[in-house]
Amino acid sequence: MRSAHKKELKLVLSLLAVFFLASVVVIFNTENSFGGGDPFSHFKMAYWGWKYPRLLFDSWGKPAYTILVSPFAQLGMNFARMYNVLMGLLTAFFSWKLARELKLNNAWIVVLLVLFTPIYFSLMFAALTEVTFSMLLILSLLLFFQRKYFWSAVVISFLPLVRTEGVVLFPIFLLAFSLKKQWKALPFFTVGFFLISWLGRPFYHSFWWLITDMPYKGGAADIYGHGNLFHFIDQTGGILGYPIAGLFCVGLVAGLWFWIRKDRFQMNQRFYFLLLIPGSYLLFLAAHSFVWWKGIGNSLGLIRVIGAVTPLAAIMALSGFDVLADIFSKYRKTIVAVSALLLLWIIYAGATTHRDGFEMSKPQQILTRACNYLKQNDLDKYKIYYFSSYIPYRLGIDPYDNQHSSEGIPHTQKISNAIPEGSIIVWDAHFGPNEGRTPLDKLLGDNGLRLLNVFKPKVPFKVLGGYDYAVYIFQKGKADRGGILNMVLGFENKQDDKGKFYIRKYAHSGHYSLKMDSLLQFSPVLSISFKDLTQNNYSRIQASVWVYPVYKLSETPCSLVVTFQHGNVAYKYHAYDLNNPVNSRKLKLNQWNKITVDYLIPEVRQKSGKMEVYIWNRGKKDIFFDDLKVELFNPDK
Repeated sequence: MRSAHKKELKLVLSLLAVFFLASVVVIFNTENSFGGGDPFSHFKMAYWGWKYPRLLFDSWGKPAYTILVSPFAQLGMNFARMYNVLMGLLTAFFSWKLARELKLNNAWIVVLLVLFTPIYFSLMFAALTEVTFSMLLILSLLLFFQRKYFWSAVVISFLPLVRTEGVVLFPIFLLAFSLKKQWKALPFFTVGFFLISWLGRPFYHSFWWLITDMPYKGGAADIYGHGNLFHFIDQTGGILGYPIAGLFCVGLVAGLWFWIRKDRFQMNQRFYFLLLIPGSYLLFLAAHSFVWWKGIGNSLGLIRVIGAVTPLAAIMALSGFDVLADIFSKYRKTIVAVSALLLLWIIYAGATTHRDGFEMSKPQQILTRACNYLKQNDLDKYKIYYFSSYIPYRLGIDPYDNQHSSEGIPHTQKISNAIPEGSIIVWDAHFGPNEGRTPLDKLLGDNGLRLLNVFKPKVPFKVLGGYDYAVYIFQKGKADRGGILNMVLGFENKQDDKGKFYIRKYAHSGHYSLKMDSLLQFSPVLSISFKDLTQNNYSRIQASVWVYPVYKLSETPCSLVVTFQHGNVAYKYHAYDLNNPVNSRKLKLNQWNKITVDYLIPEVRQKSGKMEVYIWNRGKKDIFFDDLKVELFNPDK
């Protein structure tokens, strides 16, 4: 080994060692929130996979990643994060080896470019799949340029088992192998698929389970939406950072110019470099841009996904750095000074661009408060139904023990009929109405559930779907056992038969309120049969609603109605008229006002009778309502 190579190797290993030691300090002094709830879902599968082996092969979790990280996960989340740092360091080392193989100058600089690419730096400290993908990708390229084609093909075969979209790179690799006439190596592109399929077959009872259980079939634009075709380009500062992006462009343009003018389109090493390194990066970027634009593949437009290929951009950026250094080689001292400043800029930008990911996120803070409440009140002894994977992580419970916990709730008309008595439901505004497909109104309107507590941030913020973030805790109990029944209609479920009247302009809570005008005479109804309500005669009901009048109440006559029905006959009817002069004086225009009505349940004539609460609108001008609510108070209260 040449002396210069030895010195550079020592420098590279020193940089990696310093980064590793600094990473240990960072990991054990931060609670990373980069990636939202996904790191906790991945950790959940990796940790519990040793108890439930089926989880190691879960398609969403990505089998190759889950298997590799699982030994680290047994020691806790911080060690799963440590695994990601080690994968990042390996990626940087292989990138240096690849840069030397490609005969790029200043190869050691690529270590800094890889580690301090803004999105990549943050990904290394989160239990996510992108960094492992990048390590395999760079290793496969190193093996390719070392002419170890069979091993390169084997490594490439595992890419889709770490991130499903790795398949989009297969055509470009197959082209490169074909142009090299490495026909015998092509079957090895299937090694990963066949190995994992065979290992996972006992759990999925089909050899083709990787295809049939693929989690990204179809689209979910109704949840995740879609956006601008140039979304990821617009986010260059947060993905590559502008210095690396600029060097990437310089290297790409110069490389193409040299290949066209100097190499005359030869299929030489420069050709394969351009095809496989910037070519793979741009193909991956284009694929994600397309699916986000079209709203397919369950894409959420998260910029972190591009972190899977940013080491390719770092290598291309090194090429651009070499081009500029060569052009200005006459100004050696200036080049050294400018290079030092540029590298400092890159390091600073990489370490600080996403620094908010190194602290507990706002949703995690609220969820932590909710979990502490459950522990302090000994409620975690009941079965926990949850939507966010952060809940079982924070509570320290087995999320796959169906006797104690369940991700999501049964999709039945009345949820309380399908869960054990005493069960706890922790609904959060991000995962509950989106991935969980459970609007808050469905829980609030279930008379078998009691609302125990609500946790909201001091400063409101919105999450996916435009919902104001909050966490609601419910418990199943019988409404007639000496407690208080709460039923709330918040007008949040746009799929309701009157959902077209739920509008965003005003909202007392949640995201929508009910707009009533000449087109809507009666609001949705809170209805409950007597047998489900109480077994006691003369229990007290309190009905309430929040109203936001924008015109005088004399111009928008309406009433809050409470009635007890027997068949089609209302045998105790009460209407609170908002436009009554006495009542209207209490209400202020252009702000929310609470209307409350007390109602004593009459003697029951038949248990099939039912109570109904609704708003009756007799005006033609706009008036807004929210949080229609009914509370039951037993006679001894």
